Amino acid sequence: MENGLLLVDKQKDITSYDVIRICKRIFPKGQKIGHAGTLDPFATGLLIILLGKCTKLMDTIHSYKKEYIVKAEFGYSTDTQDVTGNKLQSVDDINKFKEQLTESVIKEEINKNFIGKLQQIPPIYSAKKINGQKAYDLARKGQNVELKPKEIEVYSFDIVSFDFPYATFKIECSTGTYIRTLVNDLGVNLGIYATAVGLQRTKIGEYTVEDAISSEDINEDNIYNYIIRQ
Repeated sequence: MENGLLLVDKQKDITSYDVIRICKRIFPKGQKIGHAGTLDPFATGLLIILLGKCTKLMDTIHSYKKEYIVKAEFGYSTDTQDVTGNKLQSVDDINKFKEQLTESVIKEEINKNFIGKLQQIPPIYSAKKINGQKAYDLARKGQNVELKPKEIEVYSFDIVSFDFPYATFKIECSTGTYIRTLVNDLGVNLGIYATAVGLQRTKIGEYTVEDAISSEDINEDNIYNYIIRQ
C-alpha cells in the first residue's frame, strides 16, 4: 500500500471524487485514498490526494491556508454565485459603470471590507449540511435554505488584472472560504453585482499547482512518480 500525498491539478467539469475514481482504477485493490479539500466541478487547480496512512492527515492539510486565482465578471449575479448558475440580478446598462468602476475603486472596497476576519454566509449551492442534508440538494428541490454566517479570514486580496467588466484576483485565505461568495459580495457592495467565471486553486500550504500532475494525464506509468512519500 502506498503512503503519501499525490498533488493533482484537477481539470474543469469533473468532481474531486472523479479524481479519486481515476486513482482507484490504477492502485491495487485495498489502497486507502482520500482528499483534503473539495473543488467545485467548474473550478480547476490543486487537489491533494491522500494515500494510505496519510489519509489521517486530512484535517491537518484541510486547515492550511489556500491561494486562489479567480476571474470575475461584473454586471450580474447568479444563484450559484458562479457562471454555472441562473441569473438572479443584473444592471440595466453595464456601460454606465465603465467610468465609475475603476481599479482604485475596487481596491478601496476590498481594503475596507474584505481583508482580515470576516463573517461569510456560505452559498446555498454548497456542500454545507443542514440537518444531515447537503444545502445544494435542498436548493435543487426548491426548498428554503438558510445558512449561518461563518468566520473566515482573508490574508490578501489582490487585483491581478482589470479589463472592464472583467477582473482577475489573487486571494489568500483560510480554509472554508468560498471564493465565489467573496466575488458575489464584492459586486453587491460596489452596486454592480459580480459572478465568478473562472476559478483556480494555486496553493495549499506549501504545496503548489506547479508541482501537480494534470488529472487528464494520470496513468499507471506515471502516477507513482508524483507521490510525495511520507
